[in-house]
Amino acid sequence: MMRLRRLASATLSFALTFAVVQAGCGTDAVGVDECRDIENARCEAGAHCGLVDDVEACKRFYRDQCLHGLTHSRPGAPQVTACTQTILDAGECAQQGVTSIAECTALTGRLTVHTAVCDVVLKPQGIQACEFLAAQPVVAPDAASPPPEASLPDGTASD
Repeated sequence: MMRLRRLASATLSFALTFAVVQAGCGTDAVGVDECRDIENARCEAGAHCGLVDDVEACKRFYRDQCLHGLTHSRPGAPQVTACTQTILDAGECAQQGVTSIAECTALTGRLTVHTAVCDVVLKPQGIQACEFLAAQPVVAPDAASPPPEASLPDGTASD
């Protein structure tokens, strides 16, 4: 009888532990593969910008980090391809010694808030092709219009 109680207790304990673990270990991550594609491109391009010493270690790191998925949305394959290609193009320009976006023919005509090619690699959400990575869409500064007036958290205008 004692043996039966121990077996029943152990079985119940295992079943409860299994149920709790299963309930708490689920994931609703979105865009894991898309995240990996983008981060792999950043690792490769980052090597040309001096941002990454070991490309393979960088890719391994983001393979796991991307298990969290993308924060804001899940883009389609064309958007991810355009984003990764833009990052790789910026890396190619950096590899050729071109530092300015204005001088990087591969990035000509792309809407961005950046002026340096390596900034595209460092902060890809600042270029239109990768704007889905940001909470707010990219709005490039317009030289013809003055910058918007900044406001403080209490709603008053800053100087």
